[in-house]
This record gives sequence, structure tokens and C-alpha cells, in this order.
Amino acid sequence: MMRVDDAKRAVDAGVSAISVSNHGGNNLDGTPASIRALPAVAAAVGDQTEVLLDGGIRRGSDVVKAVALGARAVMIGRAYLWGLAANGQAGVENVLDILRGGIDSALMGLGHSSVQDLRPDDIIVPAGFARELGV
Repeated sequence: MMRVDDAKRAVDAGVSAISVSNHGGNNLDGTPASIRALPAVAAAVGDQTEVLLDGGIRRGSDVVKAVALGARAVMIGRAYLWGLAANGQAGVENVLDILRGGIDSALMGLGHSSVQDLRPDDIIVPAGFARELGV
């Protein structure tokens, strides 16, 4: 879900979590990246339900950005599939190790020891980056 009004309706219906996702951008060729919709959705419903980001996670620093912008967690698909295709279970484990290392490096660069310490002002968000859909 990418829209604030949809997220609010989902919370009213009693969901325990929301996935901010553009479904791979495959539905429409002009769909914004999920992370661009994340700040508005997280601000609107993040205190009432878990907000997860789906899509666009390629590096550990992407995880850090998503959490700083309001995601409780991220979902990965493509990255672990690359590892699986290349080397089975060992490949998946390697991909996850690389992601963890990237998270640790990004946190260290920000002066944090945990993703729980992240705040929106830890990252620079360019003007016009966030897309507040359904507000």
C-alpha cells in the first residue's frame, strides 16, 4: 500500500501491520518508489500498527534509510534470490551477512549502535522526495 488514506482504512479494519509497497513497480510505469511513500504512511499510522517497507532494498544502508524514515522492518526479495541462484543456502547466508555488514557500517557512520536509535533527521531527504499519496 502506498496511500495514507488506504493505510488509515487498514488500521481502522484492525490490521497488525502494513506493507508500504509498489509491488515492484510492475503495475504502472510511473509508480513512485516505495521509500518515497514511506514517510507519510509511517507518520500517519506508525504509532498504531507496524509499518514495513517492501522493495528497493539492495544494501544495508537502504535498510538504515528505511528505518530512519519510519519502517519497523524491511522485506527483501531480490537480494537473497541472487544469493540463492548463485550458491544455494550458502549464497543466501552470504547475502544476509553482506546486508548486516552494510547496516553496521551505516550505523557507525551515523554514530549509532542500533537501528532503534535512528531518527528521520539522521538522513538528508531532498525537497520533493517524499510522495504523500492519498492525503
